[in-house]
Order: sequence, then structure tokens, then C-alpha cells
Amino acid sequence: MNMKMNDTPARENAPEQENNRGESYMEIINFSPDPTFAIDASGRVIAWNRAMEGITGIPFPAISGKGDYEYAIPFYGERKPMLADLVLMPGEEVERRYDNVERSGDTLVVDIFLPDLGPEGTYFWAKASPLYDDSGKINGAIETIRDITVRKRAEQETERFQMKCAEIIDFLPDATFVIDTVGKVIEWNRAMEEMTGVPALAIIGKGDQEYAIPFYGERKPMLADLVLMPSEEVERRYDNVERSGDTLVVDIFLPDLGPEGTHFWAKASPLYDSDGNVVGAIETIRDITDRKRTEEMLAKSNAELRIAAEIQQSFLPEQIPSIEGFDIAARSKMAKEVGGDFFDVIPFEVIPLNKGHFGLLIADVSGKGVPAALFMALSRIVVRVNALWHRDPAKIIRHANNIITQDSKAGMFVTVFYGSLSEHDRTLTYVNAGHNPPLIYRGQGGSIERLMPTGIFLGGGRGPGIRCEDD
Repeated sequence: MNMKMNDTPARENAPEQENNRGESYMEIINFSPDPTFAIDASGRVIAWNRAMEGITGIPFPAISGKGDYEYAIPFYGERKPMLADLVLMPGEEVERRYDNVERSGDTLVVDIFLPDLGPEGTYFWAKASPLYDDSGKINGAIETIRDITVRKRAEQETERFQMKCAEIIDFLPDATFVIDTVGKVIEWNRAMEEMTGVPALAIIGKGDQEYAIPFYGERKPMLADLVLMPSEEVERRYDNVERSGDTLVVDIFLPDLGPEGTHFWAKASPLYDSDGNVVGAIETIRDITDRKRTEEMLAKSNAELRIAAEIQQSFLPEQIPSIEGFDIAARSKMAKEVGGDFFDVIPFEVIPLNKGHFGLLIADVSGKGVPAALFMALSRIVVRVNALWHRDPAKIIRHANNIITQDSKAGMFVTVFYGSLSEHDRTLTYVNAGHNPPLIYRGQGGSIERLMPTGIFLGGGRGPGIRCEDD
């Protein structure tokens, strides 16, 4: 604000014109809502507006004409130069003594904190410019002061909040970065430094999607950029991105990152100011390669288990033979996809003399899962082959035990109940090799009996003392 104050009496009515001009200046100064005062070239107060009266409690008549920095006392509690005085000093002197003063042409601007003014100190913004007479000579200075305490406190609170947010972001275990609305990096945490090998100091402030280079090897939009795009644009261009409110989530595979490629999970959300305006975006990235590989292995294993279960199911009889005078039913339900429980009904009708005889087998292999399923397949085949070769249940199980013991290298065993059922004489001759005792219900009298073990399990040693019992 450059103002001219005429001190050259050139005409007879000059004093009256000068008086009118001075009154006009005072009206303008008084109209300003900011505290304003003016001094002449000798440092005496020549203007002191109502806002200045309000902030200092000193009326204009009490300060008018005063010099020797008396106008500084309400602010500093002592006499010292104010910004208006610096305007009247040489530029070199100002630069030497006041490094926080900004110069714009012949105008000086400063933010200053006065710790002793007000309960917790006061922040002021001040601006001072020289006053010129009609000949262009400096004949004073004018200074405007504005109380910016509320704004400064808000800025400090925002700065503290941002620092706290930065500390939280830096503490996060997942790689995280933040960009502003023009795509410049404003936060880059330690986890991101470790993941990319790029230190925060080398990337903060960078834009033009430079933060994508460590991941893609080129500049291209990342999830944080998509947050700042219109929803329609994101949905049109990126069909693998999931949206939850204003948050975007994606799983992505980067084939060129790492020896065998890298799987990432990423999540990005917009950042808002106190007025609800978007001021940037934050993105968190997590390396889920190990998890993905584990999922792929599990999926493969599950597929193999399903195949194994189908193969194992094929070992069980699809249909139970019809036996005259008996009702036979069986059902097997595995605790896991595959296991070691099995049953069989062996018809001996391939040999005419044995027509009407059937072998009934119920067995349980030690353990669960694939090893038990493999041992179950071996045991079933061994028992079935021996049952077709021998007729005596004890001999069948004894020979089966010898073979199973020889082939069992992992300490596995199988408990077996085997019985030979005859249609003709309605008898069951059985061997129980360590299996849970089956129950027999007798129609006459309604009694229930347990068919107790007659020997130990198969696979525990050669030639067990298996005995055969009739019922």
C-alpha cells in the first residue's frame, strides 16, 4: 500500500487541500477492519485507526505525535522497531537484522509470535509499506497488523495431526504411501522402503506416477490414482478392482517382480480435509505371494484328495449281493476325504461248490488320510485274494497277515473282522483280528452278543495265533 502525503505548499489553498486529503486518508484507514497505524519520517504516529484502538486499548489522541517507538509498547512491552520502522531503514540493514522478513518490492511482510501478549501468546501477520509525498520522496510508513492466532493454532494442530498420522503410517507393518490430489508422494513408510528399496527422501515430493516404477518398471496408475478417478472410469478400465464404499481393493500378480513373480494385495482410500474435500489418497500394499502359493498348493492337494477319494470309493462294493435268508446293508462315511475304514462282501459263486457262501469283511487301518487309504487298498486286495484262494477264515487271515506284515514298512496295521456266511446252514464262521466286537442279534430270545477278537491285528507280526469260531 503506497500512499502519498504532500508536504509542498504550492498554492494558496494548499493547506485546506492538504487537510482534506489527510482527512480522506484517515477515513480510509479507519474503514480498514485490520489494526493500522502510520508514522512520519521521524517515527511519530500520524494515524491510528479504530481497530488499532480496539486491539491496544489506546485512543488515537493519546498516541498521536508520539515517537521513540512508543507505539511498540502495547505489543512488545518495550520500545523497539516495528515493521513500519524497518521500511524506513536501508534494505541491507533489514536483511542483516531480520531474516524472517519477506520483501515484495518496497513492501515488507512478516509473521511474528508475541509470547507475552494474551494468555498463551499471540500470532500476528504484519505488512508495512512506505508513504510518499508528491515528489516521490518517502515521508513515512504505514503498517497493518492482523491477529492470526486462530489460524496459526489451527495450522499447528493440523501439522501435529499430520505428524501423528505420519508416525502412525510409518509404524504400519504393511507397505503404505500417500499422494496428494496432483499425484505427488507425501508419505512413504519404512515398510515401503524395505519392499521397494527406495528411501522416503528419494521419493517424497515426486509425482508423474514415479512411485509405480519399483512395482511395474514403468510409470502407470496405481490403486491410489484410481481412487482419485471418477467411479465410472475405474469400472470401465479396471474390472478386477473391488469397491467397498469409497475404498478400492485388488489382488494383482506382477510376473516380472521377483524370481517367480509376486502376488500383491492392495487397498486404497481417499483422504479428506475437515470440510469433506478430497485432498489425496492412501494405499497399503501387502505381499501375499506365500499365501497365494499356499492356496495353490492346497487347491492342488484338495483336487488330488478328491481323486483319491473317488478311487478309494471305487474299492467299496457298488452293490451288495442278495443273500437268501439274510438282509445285508453297509454304509461308509469318512471323517476326511480319504481314510482307512473299508468293508467288502465277497461272493464265492465263481466256484460251483461254494455257491451260497459269502465272505463278509469289515476293517479299519491305523491313521487317517492318504497313507491310511493306500494301506487300506493293499489290505483289501490281500484279504480278497486270499479269501478266493482259501476257504478257512483263519487260514485266509493268517496268510493275509504274513503278506501285509512283509509289505508294511511304516509301522501301520489293520484290524479286521472276517466272516464266512453260508446260505445253506445259516452259519457264520468268523475271525476277529483285533477289531471292535461286532454285535449279533438272535431272533429267538432277542439276545445281543459280542463277537469278541480271536487274535491280534494284521501287520503286527508273522503267523499270529488266529483261531476260527463258528456261530
